Amino acid sequence: MKKILLKYRHGFLLIFPLLLVIFSYQEADTRFSQDLSRFFEKTDHSKEEAVIYVYLTEVEKTNFSVRRRKELSRAIVRFSQKLQFPDGNLLGGYTPNPSLFLLAWAKTRSEFQNNHGEGYGILRLPEIFVREFEMSSGTKINRDYDIQNDSIQLKMVILKLKEFLAEGKTVKDAYLKLYGNNVSPREWETLETNYKKMYEFVTSESKP
Repeated sequence: MKKILLKYRHGFLLIFPLLLVIFSYQEADTRFSQDLSRFFEKTDHSKEEAVIYVYLTEVEKTNFSVRRRKELSRAIVRFSQKLQFPDGNLLGGYTPNPSLFLLAWAKTRSEFQNNHGEGYGILRLPEIFVREFEMSSGTKINRDYDIQNDSIQLKMVILKLKEFLAEGKTVKDAYLKLYGNNVSPREWETLETNYKKMYEFVTSESKP
């Protein structure tokens, strides 16, 4: 046994630097991960859905049914997984979280009310956007049903947003291009304010 240890003593010495490298990479991954990673698990999104549902129930006084709030929370989390923000982008001074971004987007456009302003559905999509989407996708969208569905809306805007981001646009520029002239003067600033409040709600120890 002693001979074996002497024979491979140099190999054992190499194990310690290797372990240090492995642990340093793990620490770096934690240190540079998203700030909300300790609140939202990467593999299990049930907590993320639950937090959004609580927000829609306890913070926002919506006229949505319990079923719709649950389905909206699920849809936001589901489709947000397909969205990645360019490096260096911040929202309200914080790291962008896709789910909270979509939630802030919906609040900014509709205040989570069924009858609020112009446009279709919870994201108040303008008619010009729907027409252009029909032309580019080769599909016909029913204005009375399809476009009113939260999941369909989120899927549509994520597809277009990813397309604009791939062109090198910032999140703000992509959002403004998506809505064109159908944007109020300080709408993006309002969205960032809403995002900041949601972010602070999630990270608050006093949240429900």
